[in-house]
Amino acid sequence: MASALCWSETVWRDEVRALSLALQGDNFADMLRQLHGEGHPALWYILLRAAYVVVGSPVVLKVVALTIAAAAAYLLVFRLRLPLPIMLLSLFGSFSIFEYAAMSRNYGISMLVIFLIVQTWEKGARNGLWIGLLFALLANTNVHSVVLVGGFLAYWFFDLVLARPRPPLREYRGFATAAAIAAIGIVVCFLTVYPTFNDTGQNDLSGENFALLALRALALPSSHFMSFYPDSILELMVAYPLAFRIFAALMSVLIYGSLFALANRWPAMIAAALVLLGLSLLFTFVYPGGYRHQALWLVLMIAMTALSTKFQSEGAGVVGMKAAGGGVKFGRLCFLILLALQVVSGIEKVNRAFVAEIPFSRSKDFGAFMQSRPDLKDAIIMADPDYLVEALPYYLSNRTYLPREQRFGAIVRYTRNARLSLSLADMLQTARRLQQSEQVPVVILLSQRLDQITAPVSLRESYVWRLSLTPEDISAFRNATELVKRFGPAAGSDETYDAYVLK
Repeated sequence: MASALCWSETVWRDEVRALSLALQGDNFADMLRQLHGEGHPALWYILLRAAYVVVGSPVVLKVVALTIAAAAAYLLVFRLRLPLPIMLLSLFGSFSIFEYAAMSRNYGISMLVIFLIVQTWEKGARNGLWIGLLFALLANTNVHSVVLVGGFLAYWFFDLVLARPRPPLREYRGFATAAAIAAIGIVVCFLTVYPTFNDTGQNDLSGENFALLALRALALPSSHFMSFYPDSILELMVAYPLAFRIFAALMSVLIYGSLFALANRWPAMIAAALVLLGLSLLFTFVYPGGYRHQALWLVLMIAMTALSTKFQSEGAGVVGMKAAGGGVKFGRLCFLILLALQVVSGIEKVNRAFVAEIPFSRSKDFGAFMQSRPDLKDAIIMADPDYLVEALPYYLSNRTYLPREQRFGAIVRYTRNARLSLSLADMLQTARRLQQSEQVPVVILLSQRLDQITAPVSLRESYVWRLSLTPEDISAFRNATELVKRFGPAAGSDETYDAYVLK
């Protein structure tokens, strides 16, 4: 299922951006140097670069992602000790078949490494070395997974503290070894990521009360995990304010209730709660969280469930185990409902790809159009928003230009050191300058449908960009260009546009 989705799905900008970053520089060291400040640790880029050296084709993007997803699915089905309903719902959830498999991004590695950690734990290899190395790898898949590393360390710590009888000293040495190696991995992650040049992508907290924000993150986790709902429910919530309040409250119940599924294993419950808190605070104070980030908590819950199942089968004792039966049943029901919602989301993805046939991005269609126009084979492509060109290198070799940064390139820097405000007149002026200096055709992609705008507007794009449109600028632009293609809707992204050629 994931393979079919992956090969049928059009890649979008975040996927191709990673490949473009991985192919920078003359060697691995040069690539890593240029990667500094991008916002993601290096592991995914190293894997892509290594695979590209072997294959020499952009197809490695999908091959690597599917290989990782297949390995994670194998561990999920055949190696983790999970109740059958949880295993099946996890296997067919949207995060398993789409977000961490069909979508070629670095978050799928997190799921694989988490399951490897569980597998290593189940084999009793707890001298600290191997699990510590896995913790370090997990910390370098994405910034959000650093919180998960903290969760595993919390699980291990409370497992030692609450165990009866007290474990031998070597168990504490193993924990200390793993924690030290994990700390090294976390430091490497932060040295790679910070300081970031994508400074507009961080949450703007000017004028906010930090204490109130923190309390909101604690009291209403649903405010940061609403993407656990399928699109059909999210659309209903947008249309009806009362439905929004009802479903938001229900999500808080499901999330907090799911923690009680681990109530017979206090270390696991504490770890899952701390990760929930950590991710909520991260989404509040640093970066907003999308589904790919939010679903990492579901993967951690699956891992903690597997570890708890192993614990029960071995019959060991822990303080606080008694009188957990009713709470555990309620928690398992909540968690099963959460996982079932992910299956519904997965069905929506399959329907969109194979029934409605609405692509995630129109970049592949645009590539086919350009290849059908020999007169545009050397054309320069520019776009508003600039990031629309990031997916194009997977399908085209044309040069791309970034108007807000006033440079050639296919990797947008979301920096405040750029032209944050543009007008349509600015776009036209830039296109004319490129045509005159490069003596080649210029193709302009616009996400806005100009024929639908009849009054002056200033539109917000990306994080802090603005595009100003007036009827006079629109008229001048349309007189100076030819609309050569209007692309249909895209499902799940904003990568559709009108293509113009400068006369």
